[in-house]
Amino acid sequence: MHMKDNNNGTVSDVDNDLQWSIRDSRQELGKWLNWDEADAYVKACNEQNYLGYNDWRLPTKSEVRALFKKKEAYQKIFLKLSQKKERKVSNYQAGGESSYWSSETRYDSYAWKCYYPTSKEICVDKTVSTTGTSARLVRDL
Repeated sequence: MHMKDNNNGTVSDVDNDLQWSIRDSRQELGKWLNWDEADAYVKACNEQNYLGYNDWRLPTKSEVRALFKKKEAYQKIFLKLSQKKERKVSNYQAGGESSYWSSETRYDSYAWKCYYPTSKEICVDKTVSTTGTSARLVRDL
């Protein structure tokens, strides 16, 4: 994965023609989000032209998976961690969080989320407020 820091709060994933926001919803809002709140967060960011763009969306499962696959680049860019340091799940100050919502839903009331660093994916009720889950915005380049 070739990541390019755009020095404007975004990173371009050149291989996949995607642009990610470096800060996630937890870092911006200081709280965890359920899927409905994550969806509302995306809409609010687009209304405010967040980082100069209004076409942000939640990533697909495969986009999140591709982001997590390159652990070193992900840690360096999004978690701001040195390569050696192991991060405890409870260490929220370290940066990006332990799971992200995807845009993929099931039966209207469920949505998929993907965990870092295991890349495990689970489908949960959209309305459940779950500790450790936030939204990371992505847009097509």
